[in-house]
This record gives sequence, C-alpha cells and structure tokens, in this order.
Amino acid sequence: MTDDLEMSLTAELAAAARHAPRPADDLLARIEEEHRKRHRHGAVWFAAAASVVLLTAGAPLVIDAAGETPAATPSPAVATTEAPVPKADKTYPPIEKVWPGAVHVVPAMLPNGRPFTPEVFLDDRTVLVRTEKDGDADKVDGLWAYDVKARTARLLVRVTPPPKTVITTGSVLADRDRLYWWTVRKQERRRIVDIWTAPRAGGTQSRLTTFEGVPGYGGIDLEIVGDKAVWTRWGKGGVFEMPLSGGTPRLLPGTSAYTLISWPWAATPPYDHKKWKKKRVIFGDLLDIKTGKRSKAAVEPPAFCGISWCVKSGTLVSREGSTRDLPGMTDASSSPALDRFLLLLQRAEGGGPRGQVLYDVTTRRGADLGMRPAKRGEQWGMPVAVLDARAPGLFRYDRDGKQVIVNLRAIR
Repeated sequence: MTDDLEMSLTAELAAAARHAPRPADDLLARIEEEHRKRHRHGAVWFAAAASVVLLTAGAPLVIDAAGETPAATPSPAVATTEAPVPKADKTYPPIEKVWPGAVHVVPAMLPNGRPFTPEVFLDDRTVLVRTEKDGDADKVDGLWAYDVKARTARLLVRVTPPPKTVITTGSVLADRDRLYWWTVRKQERRRIVDIWTAPRAGGTQSRLTTFEGVPGYGGIDLEIVGDKAVWTRWGKGGVFEMPLSGGTPRLLPGTSAYTLISWPWAATPPYDHKKWKKKRVIFGDLLDIKTGKRSKAAVEPPAFCGISWCVKSGTLVSREGSTRDLPGMTDASSSPALDRFLLLLQRAEGGGPRGQVLYDVTTRRGADLGMRPAKRGEQWGMPVAVLDARAPGLFRYDRDGKQVIVNLRAIR
C-alpha cells in the first residue's frame, strides 16, 4: 500500500465517522463511537464506514464491519519507477500550548463513575454534558453541568425519551434561559420528531412541538435564533421555523431546496455520496435567508463548501475563487466549523500519517492534537478525531484515556 493511499483511506474513515451510523462493535469502535456521540446526518452514508484498513508488517489487511477477513490474493508483479519521497507537513505546537484558555483535558467519566459526552459550553468553565443508559447514544438519561476546573458535576435534567425513540439529538443547545434538544420516535410507519426544552438552571423537560416528515433514519439540524426554533430535516430540503412560545412550524419562503448550515445561511445541493463522484460542489449555492440574497461559489467540482470557504482536497478556496494550500489533508466532506476551523491529517517524512492538527483558516494558526499512529509491527493505524461543522462551538476527542474538550468560541 502506498503512503498516499494510506493517507487517503485514513481521511475517508474520518469522513465515515462523521456521517455513518455505528455498526456492531469492531475495530472501528474508536472512530465510530465519536459518531454515535456526535452529530449524524441522514443524507450522508459512506461505504468506508463498513471497513477499516490495518497495516501489518506485510500486506494491507482489510476487515469488514462483520469482522470477516477476505481471502488474500497475490499482487501481480508490476514495473515500478522511483518516486520522490514526500516531505513532512509543517509541524505545530501542542494544542494546550497554542490555545491554553480554550483547551481542557478532563477525565473520561463523571465523579460518579459514569461516562459522559460534552455538548456545549454554558460559560468559560462549565460544559453541558449528557449521560446515556447502557452507553447507547439514543438513550440519553441526563443532562449535567460539568465544571472543567473543579471536575465536579451537577444534574440539571433527568431526560426521559418517549417510547419507541430511535434517535436522540446529536447536540443539545442552550440560550440564556433554556436548553433544547430533539428526539425521533416510531409511530406505525411514520417517524415523529419531538423538540424538547428544559430550564437552563435545571428542572423538568417539556415538549415544545411535534411534527412528522423526516425520512427513514432521519432527524433534524436545529438552531435557536432569538425567540424562534429553526431547523432543516435530514435528507429533505426546506428550512422551518416556529416560535419558542409554541405554534405551527412554517416553511420559510424560498428555502424548499435548501439546507440550513448556520443561521441565516442555507445552501444547496446537499451531500449525497452517490452523486459525490459526479463532480458536484456541495453547498455551492448559498442563500442568506434574512435578505434573500443568493450567491454561487467560484470553485471547480468536486468540493465541499461552508459559508465563506470551500474545501477541495488539500486546498482551501474562498467563495470568490482565491485558493490557499492547506498544511495537511482533509476528509472528503469537510467545511470549517464556525467558518474557521478544520481538522487536518498530516504526513510524516516519507508520506505516512503523522498526526492531526486543528487549523484556524482565519489566523492560519495550527495546533497538534497529540494523537500519533501506532508503530509498525503487529497492527498499526491512525486514531482519528472528528470535528463536525454543525457542533455548537465545541470540539472534543479522546486521548490517552481522557477527553480533550476545546471551546472553539473562546479562541481569538
């Protein structure tokens, strides 16, 4: 296996972790546990999620999600020519050194011994976290306020998903007074979405609204904008809103083909892995919902766009068309979180994977996550952190048995 192919496969696995539903426990557990705890997008399904490539002392070994190893086939003898040795990517200092006020290394469990998943920063030192029954991301049973300095936790809400819940929100949101999340439940052959709320200071959950219309394994991307809830259904176009005081959801005019990416921005076409290979610019057409202004990204397909930037392989392209090389590789479906931050997989001298970097495209500063590939030998590969552009300003990953939590909004 070439080093370039190895890097590409690792990047594809990162993309799979962001978007694919978790299979049975197997060698993908580290990557796909992050997916189960984080956001899932019903429109995106990567075939790469079904397999992981392990590099052994000899040939590459591919193990599928069922744990079966396909029969080995001898490689045909081919003539080769000397290729230049790839140079290492630029190195960056450790993330704790680059942004010390925004990075917190905390235990993997609450003081009561329960694993937890960080959701959103409530203030500079308090993170809203969730706990799950039996480790199932769709059985959330509690929302807690966790102090990253004191390492203490306080239960805010005892969460009770409705019967026949099949999906629980990828992220919990917070405004000045309240918390918000959603669930999807089965009702005969329909999928019903419930949006929930509870006091930010703690209390009892209540249902904000109920509606149907999400596809099979689908949900919504939810934002709280002033006194309204705004959302997009996975796998379908349209941006909807509803007052937080209650009422009937309504489709915002002119948004039927658009996906909410970050208020007030919506974009089209959405990601579809079957059409990705047909050279599309994902989210290339941008709509400002408040003004009605539309624009088209000046980038050649295939590319994946956010609000200001598009990512095309290892190149960052502004919507106006200016380009900049990135100091590493992105996965196939990246756009900058908060319109600023990307995760890059970096090369070591000779072309193999060296580690991952959180890169700020605005300041051009980068920070090493401290994750390293295992050494060659029995089995080795690259642990992959996952940054979801839809997360509300929080990035987390596992390292050496602990969690690293980064407050992206605190980075200046």
